[in-house]
Amino acid sequence: MGDLEKLNSTLVSEANEILHTYGLLRILNKYGNPIMTGSYSLNLMTWRDLDIYLKTEEMSEKRFFDLGKEIAVCLKPQRMHFRNEFIGKTPNLPMGFYWGIYTTLKFSDVWKIDIWAMDSNQINLYQKESDGLKSRIDDEKRPRILMIKNHFYKHPEYRRKFSARDIYDAVIRENVKSTKEFSEWLRKNKGIL
Repeated sequence: MGDLEKLNSTLVSEANEILHTYGLLRILNKYGNPIMTGSYSLNLMTWRDLDIYLKTEEMSEKRFFDLGKEIAVCLKPQRMHFRNEFIGKTPNLPMGFYWGIYTTLKFSDVWKIDIWAMDSNQINLYQKESDGLKSRIDDEKRPRILMIKNHFYKHPEYRRKFSARDIYDAVIRENVKSTKEFSEWLRKNKGIL
């Protein structure tokens, strides 16, 4: 097993500890149907970032803050960020409530946990997209994705002008094979030097 596969395995294990041992999944189940997404669900983790959709048809701001209180007691975060995208309506973000959680717990570095509470229509669309993506990641593309993600996740424009989804698309659709090729892809497609 290569170093990046070991890193992925370690991060998945830590995420499972947060979900099961610390009890995040138990809490989320009280408020809706939690669906793991992102690099955890794709088994392509290269940093401590856990993405969760919470499927719920009846989430109010008050109820979402009740959830936030339980998460704060459970995970003892250094900070939590709240978004109400029913009001914000930020382009390319879901219509729902959001908690961005930063916690260390017993781990060597900070975990960032993103929780979006949304209705089933939105989540079904995101889930269909994620399932399609997962079906196109084969044994040849997987190590390339891990390598490129690991190299670029600390890039100053990551999460601002490009995302992991861009890395997946570049490798899957355009056969990008190296960090150098992805740098060129960023220059051509995003104007990032």
